[in-house]
Amino acid sequence: MSGCASVMTAEQQTINITASNNEQIEVTVDDKKVVSPGVVTVLRDGKDKVVRTTDKSCDSATPIKKEITGAFWGNILIGGVFGSTTDSSTGKMWDYADSVQISCTNK
Repeated sequence: MSGCASVMTAEQQTINITASNNEQIEVTVDDKKVVSPGVVTVLRDGKDKVVRTTDKSCDSATPIKKEITGAFWGNILIGGVFGSTTDSSTGKMWDYADSVQISCTNK
């Protein structure tokens, strides 16, 4: 029997990435390269995600915030420990931020 968040939450999540100076920069998240402004799709696995860039005018690493999904809390109320353990082990108990802005200076 699967946990509620494991059933109701998608395996992947898209994250919008922008630079504070509105410039195009190449970034990497989980070994996936994208040019900002852009969208990257990450696996919802509960691991910490970091946006990295080698652009000299920008922070080299920006963490992506994550929080526990509402479906996980509902599962604890309805399904108890068993379902919540499933959600935790699959990583689907976590939602990543929908957007991340890289701090950059003007060129």
